Amino acid sequence: MDSLKTLMDKKSYDLVIKLTENSHDPIALFYRVSALIAVGQSEKALDTIVLNRLILKEKLSLLIKFHIEILCYLKRFDEAYQELTYYQELPYESQEVEEILKEMPAYIRKEEKNSYAIKHEPSEEEIKKRLTSDKDEEVLAALDEIKNVSIAPYLIFLLKIMNSHPRQVIRAFALLLLVNQKYDKEVDYLYEGKLIKIVPSSLEEPFLIPGFGTIDNFSFALQNEYHDPSIVQNALHLISSYLLYIYPRQIAFSSKELIVIFGYLAKKLLMNDISDLKEICLNKGLDYQLIMTAIEEIDSSLKSF
Repeated sequence: MDSLKTLMDKKSYDLVIKLTENSHDPIALFYRVSALIAVGQSEKALDTIVLNRLILKEKLSLLIKFHIEILCYLKRFDEAYQELTYYQELPYESQEVEEILKEMPAYIRKEEKNSYAIKHEPSEEEIKKRLTSDKDEEVLAALDEIKNVSIAPYLIFLLKIMNSHPRQVIRAFALLLLVNQKYDKEVDYLYEGKLIKIVPSSLEEPFLIPGFGTIDNFSFALQNEYHDPSIVQNALHLISSYLLYIYPRQIAFSSKELIVIFGYLAKKLLMNDISDLKEICLNKGLDYQLIMTAIEEIDSSLKSF
C-alpha cells in the first residue's frame, strides 16, 4: 500500500489505476477510486464503488464518504440521499461511522444548494432577447452579463437603449459599457429629454467626485464627519446613484457641500434627526438655502432614477 500512496503523491494516477485493476484489497480500491477521480473519470470511480461495495464495507466510514461525495459531485443528489439511507440502516459499531452519517445529510444539502446557485451562462440570443425586454430588471441583468465581454454582438441593442429607453439608469449603464470598452464613434444619447451627441471613449468614468477624486476618499471623509457606518453606507449609495443619474455631466458642488448634502439625505433615509441642517450650514459657512434647494433637487432626481 505504501507504494500506491507514493504513486498518488507523485500524481502517477494512471499507474495506480493499472496496478489496482484486479485488486480485492479495500485500501487499494480506495486508492483506485481516488486516482480515477483525479483523472476525471468520476463515473468509473462510482462503478468501482458499486461493484466492490462488499469489500469496501470493511472501511465503512471511507466508503460512505467516498460514495456520497462522488454522487454529489455528479449532481445525483436523489441517489445520494437513497444511498445514505441504505448506509444508515447498516449495523455498525464505530464512532467514526456514526459521525460520518451525522455529517452527510448537511453535506448533501449544501452541495445541492451550491449546484442550483451556479449561474446559468446565457446564450448570445438569450442576452439579445433580454436587452429588448420591456422588463427593466431583465434589461439590467443582460447589461450586467455582458460587462466583461465584447459588446460587438450587442452594439445595435445598446445604441437603441441609449437613445430611447425611458429609464435614465438603464441608459446610463448601457453608455458605461461603451465607455469601459473605449468605443470611439459618436453616438446619440437621450439626456434630460434631449438627444445629445457623445463619443464614449472621450468620457471620464462617472464615479469621480470633486474635492475627493474616488468614492473611497469620499467614504473616508464621511466617516470622519459622521462616525456612523449606516450614514456612510447610505450616503455612498445615494451619491453613486446620483453620479449615474447625471452622467456624463459631472457633479457641481464643493467638497463641504457634498458632505452635508449627502449626509443629510442619508440621515433622512434612516429617519434620523435632520433638524440641525441650518446650524450645520452656519458652522461650515455654507448657504443654507442653496443647500436645501440642492437636496430637494437631488432627492427628486433619485426618486425618478
